[in-house]
Amino acid sequence: MGIRSFGALSTSLALQIFQVMRLGAVIVTSILLARSGLSTSEIGHYELLLYIGTTMTFFWVNGLLQGMPPVYGRLDESDRKAFIFNNFLVFCGISAGLYLLLVSGGTSVAFLLTGQPSVPYYGLFCLYLLLNLPTFPVEYYYLLKGKPLQIVIWGGVAFGLHIVALYLPVYLGYGLFGGFTALIVLAAAKLLWTFFLALRLGKPVWRIDLVRHYLKFSFPLTINVLVGNLILLFDNWLVGWHYRDEAVFAVFRYGSREFPIATALATALGVAMVPKLSADLASGLSELRSKSRRLMHLVFPLTAVLMFVAGPLFPLVFNPDFAASAPLFNIYLLVTASRMLLPNAIVLAMGMPRLILGVGLIELAVKVVLGYLFIQWWGLPGLAWSVVVAFWVEKLALILLLERRSVRTADWLDLRWYFAYLLLLAATFTLSLPPR
Repeated sequence: MGIRSFGALSTSLALQIFQVMRLGAVIVTSILLARSGLSTSEIGHYELLLYIGTTMTFFWVNGLLQGMPPVYGRLDESDRKAFIFNNFLVFCGISAGLYLLLVSGGTSVAFLLTGQPSVPYYGLFCLYLLLNLPTFPVEYYYLLKGKPLQIVIWGGVAFGLHIVALYLPVYLGYGLFGGFTALIVLAAAKLLWTFFLALRLGKPVWRIDLVRHYLKFSFPLTINVLVGNLILLFDNWLVGWHYRDEAVFAVFRYGSREFPIATALATALGVAMVPKLSADLASGLSELRSKSRRLMHLVFPLTAVLMFVAGPLFPLVFNPDFAASAPLFNIYLLVTASRMLLPNAIVLAMGMPRLILGVGLIELAVKVVLGYLFIQWWGLPGLAWSVVVAFWVEKLALILLLERRSVRTADWLDLRWYFAYLLLLAATFTLSLPPR
């Protein structure tokens, strides 16, 4: 599958822009809700619902999305069209099954994941998930067809309307009930567009052989995403059960965020490099080294600046109740250093997804043990530090395994620049600490 471009806009760049818009929408929504007049407890209810939704969807959605490009690339043109339509059916089917599970589970699911006997607006949120989840492959349909401009337009429209749909009813006094109702209407419109897009780009035939192959290929990727996501979801669960306070949960959720630009750009770069690394490992490693160096020049200085301004900025951007989130945010910014390392893309391109899964299981074990101990010793900051350590365990383990397979780190990472920026980040974090 070649990387086409629209003028200077390549599909890899379009996907990076899309990811930035996705995470930007999350940040803007958080800011608007914090300044909307909603109480911290009400915001906590919203964050609890997002946490439930992420827990139940992130692993299979991202695993199936990661499986789309390699499966699609190995098919002939006729099968590719059938694959797109059947991919849409797979997402619809899993979304319907999940909806039935969440609705029938009701308070049991909420209590298991949050420690709360019930969460307001749970039913509305479940309906929103049912309609919205099948729309997630849209940007990948455009990616597979080499349409970068459509990726950017879709992201701008979808995320822009998401912000408006959630915030405007809250601003007008209809509360989160009005916000979730508007999101349901938006999700229905997006689902209709996704259906027509799958019809236009695909071929409306049921192909059980394609579905079986797709699910089989994506299964280890799904498990790997599940393991990686459990590291972050475990923290939310632990905070919910340890404190049993919606306000504390909201403070933690607002602080436990990585630098969105770093995460989005690094993730998109890794996804875009897999086909190139698969086609020609040597040239792919050289290109990864060059592109990751350019990414470092952008991300690390911005991260350093953000560390300095987070303390005074949080109470101003959100509200004074979230001042305690700033120190947590600065700790999470340190994760940027490990995010800039992309051995996962190389391992996946070399056809070793089980290796990623094995390392992920080790990472999860480290995170669970350290998270439980650190929250007892140092509270919420300790929990944040356990994330930093666990992410380094994963990256260093994969790098070591690649070295043992004769893939030298210096071939895909500019070590001189990387360690220089690592020192910058450490110094900036130290200087940003409040005086004792």
